[in-house]
Amino acid sequence: MRLPAAFTAAALLATVSCRTAGPVALPADTALSASAFATVLAIRDEAWGPRRFKALFRGEISSNGGLSIRGYLALFWDGETLTWSASVPLAGSPRSGTIRRSGEGDTGQLFPGRLAATDVLAALFGVPEELPSAVGALVKGDRVELKLPSGEGRAVLVSRPGGVTGLSLPGDVRVEISPGAGVPRRIEVRGPEGRALLTLESYGAWPEGEEVPKG
Repeated sequence: MRLPAAFTAAALLATVSCRTAGPVALPADTALSASAFATVLAIRDEAWGPRRFKALFRGEISSNGGLSIRGYLALFWDGETLTWSASVPLAGSPRSGTIRRSGEGDTGQLFPGRLAATDVLAALFGVPEELPSAVGALVKGDRVELKLPSGEGRAVLVSRPGGVTGLSLPGDVRVEISPGAGVPRRIEVRGPEGRALLTLESYGAWPEGEEVPKG
């Protein structure tokens, strides 16, 4: 797919002018904003549409103090509630909980920072359920940033091509996403308190009647 000239020029300018300080934020034109919004809408409809799935991630959490622990995170989604279970090393103790689509639930120690339940779901699904706004879209390097109406620094980063490849969340938390089929293949969360990395091990349908494993 050929990139619009305005997008190419903006990305080049951002890269050249900010090699050490990060990409400069430049206003996105109307066509680019609309294209990025349409990309998010399509991905969001697929991720948050009716479905039941189970997934297993290999995880690593690193604190800024240098401590690194590894384990596994199992997810079970029935369309309204996410049931999660983290192994002993990943969360520091046997942990499990539920996160509801409505925003209620226990996020445990899944990611660094004090993230709301909806932010945790957005990271795990690779896209928030809340639709962003195309107004005020910015070009940052080779991505377009669309802000979320809920504010507090929330935004979606859209690559061309590549779909949604990043999120900005409250508390200076940043999420880098490698898109996959069903759920992201890789999720990296960085915040003031440390870093969490999830790598997908398996993904599939969760049949009706199949219970969540105990323990």
